[in-house]
Parts: sequence; structure tokens; C-alpha cells
Amino acid sequence: MRTGSTLRVELQAQGKTKTGFDAPVGDVRAVKVRSGRWVTSKGRTDVIVKLAGCDDRNAAEALIGTRLYVSTTDRESLRDDDGANGDGDDEFYAQELEGMTVIEQSTGAVVGVVEDVVRGAGTQDLLKVGLPAEVNDKGETVEFFVYVPFVKDIVPVVNAAARTMEITPPGGLLDLKVPKKKAKTASARAKARARRDGSGGKKAPEVQLVNGDDA
Repeated sequence: MRTGSTLRVELQAQGKTKTGFDAPVGDVRAVKVRSGRWVTSKGRTDVIVKLAGCDDRNAAEALIGTRLYVSTTDRESLRDDDGANGDGDDEFYAQELEGMTVIEQSTGAVVGVVEDVVRGAGTQDLLKVGLPAEVNDKGETVEFFVYVPFVKDIVPVVNAAARTMEITPPGGLLDLKVPKKKAKTASARAKARARRDGSGGKKAPEVQLVNGDDA
């Protein structure tokens, strides 16, 4: 991100959903980058940018919760040949990796599909790889995912043109799969609310009023 680059910033904060900052893009406006620098703190490397028109604390606080975007036509190329096979040293934008098919190099078997790129500690990012669904002992279909470190020793080949990557996972890595959380149905949400208010999901007993003359 160079001085003079154009970014797009949302006019209103979209906030974070349960799965991350993946709410639909809102209305945006163009802003220029005046300056930027990389900083490392607590093992993480981030970039701090100075935006044109953001000259005081009030202006900065107004941007809290909004997202900044770089258009694919404005972003810098990270490689000499975007279609070349990666040798593990190449850099990629997260959006380029999402949706790629993951193949185990030794067997040629398809492991899954990259669903997300998660910031790890320091410079090591993690690939969230969705695995094929399985049927458990109860006959239920369960979906899993596994985190794969995006480092050369484990991801030696990334083929941007073919939308595939090859991995050489250390023993046991793919066994660390995590079941995906199922979205709660309306009835499940109602039961959860009932448990919170102490009713246990049961209806309150009906009370019949009796006229004093008939008692």
C-alpha cells in the first residue's frame, strides 16, 4: 500500500457478524493514503495508514467499525506472473486463496476447499480448509474444517491459474478437524430463550377464575 493509493471506505459501520467481518459491502467513498508503515507488536505485524481528510481524533473515531477496501484494479501485483505455479515463496492476497482446492501432494487426494484465511501469530497465517461432510453414528451429516498453516514446508505449491494448492501435512494435522456449528432454527432459539428465563420451555399453568358466589 503506497502513498497516493486509493482505498474505499464504508460510509457506515457494518459491524462484525458471528462468522467475522463478512456483512455485505455498504456504500463507500474513495480516500487517498497519505502515508503508511508496518509495525510489529506482540508477535503480530500490522500496517498503520494515514488517510487524507482524517486529521484528528474525531475523524478517526468516526471510522471505527467501517471496513477499508482495495479494488482489484488498484492493488499491486504480488508476483511477476499471476498464473505461474507458486514455489512457496510467492505472496498471495487472501481473496486469491479462498475457494482453492487443496490436494495432498503425496497421494493426489482432494482434502477440501479453502474457506477463509485467518491471521495467525506473527507472519504465519492459517488456511481454514472445509472438509467433505461425514455421516456420524446417529445418521446425521456433519461438516468439518481444519486449520492448515500457510508456510512453505506445509504448502509448497500454489497454482493460481488452476486454483489449486498442494499440501504436505505433518502427521496428525488433518485429524485436528473441528465440526462446523449448525445455524440454530427458530424453535431452537425459542427453547434457548425459555431456558434463560427459567421457564424450561414449558407453558405456564392456566389459572381459572372462580366467581365468589359459586365457590
